[in-house]
Amino acid sequence: MELTRKPGLAMAAVTRPFVPALFDFDADQTPNPPAPLSLFEIIRKVYDSDVLHPVMPYDNDALLSARIAAVADGPAVPAIRALVAQWLSPAEETRPTPADLARKHEEVTWLATLLVAGSGRAGRAPRLDFFLMHVLNSALFLPALLALLPPARQARLLQAYTAVAVFLLITRGRPRIDPALMMTYSATPAPPRALKFPPSPDAVGDPNDLATANPWDVIVPCVLHAPDSHVVKSIRALYYAAQHFGHTAAGGAPGALDKDGGETHKGIKEMDGSIFFRAAGVVMDQLGWVTYGEKAGSWDGSAHGWDDAWKNED
Repeated sequence: MELTRKPGLAMAAVTRPFVPALFDFDADQTPNPPAPLSLFEIIRKVYDSDVLHPVMPYDNDALLSARIAAVADGPAVPAIRALVAQWLSPAEETRPTPADLARKHEEVTWLATLLVAGSGRAGRAPRLDFFLMHVLNSALFLPALLALLPPARQARLLQAYTAVAVFLLITRGRPRIDPALMMTYSATPAPPRALKFPPSPDAVGDPNDLATANPWDVIVPCVLHAPDSHVVKSIRALYYAAQHFGHTAAGGAPGALDKDGGETHKGIKEMDGSIFFRAAGVVMDQLGWVTYGEKAGSWDGSAHGWDDAWKNED
């Protein structure tokens, strides 16, 4: 443990904080906090906010540093903190239980998957944002990091992580998650030129039938040869999510419904745990099934939340 902890502490000591004001959560404490919201409810409020709108006009050539500065210099930071503060109950802020932490991690994982693979436009090719992808890839490590912290710091890490995710969402033009679109992607992802198994009268079932095949049996060996390690990490995160949350029935994602039973996002009542391998298929289709001869693709950098970003060809 010491061998891994010391380099981590050293790196933290020399790393410049990401928008420091984003983490001043003590400034937002109130004596009578409202009832906590789910993460999907918070994202709904982000989309509905007049303060957290993308900085205009759209600039296709803007660097991330410029987009960060534009958001950080405006009123967005305190608004983000105020929203994120509503994610935890008073008990979760001071002494979260293992069940609390597991539920929060699950919420982050569902949201991160949709941000990466389910925030495009119907009728257009998916756009997998390079920066939002890091929210998904890093979410995998939240449980390990939370386990090392005292209870009060666990809450702070969750708040900080979510605040950064929302901040990045705004820098990318506030792309909207679309659960219905996510569910239109293939539930049986496969490479374009999959190997065909010879028929045998002794075989149980048909190994060429995609409807009964396990997509991970093809995806995992293929992604190991991806030239970009980000692709491997995304599939790793989605594979973990599928193992833990893939059994979720339609409408069962945490926060899919509000306290009145209404959808927090259009179409989310029909979304189920299949989104994790659907998302994995989208990643492989866009970044390339290189083991099967496809050319490696690339992550999107258009900041596709802005309408003008879609004036560019796919």
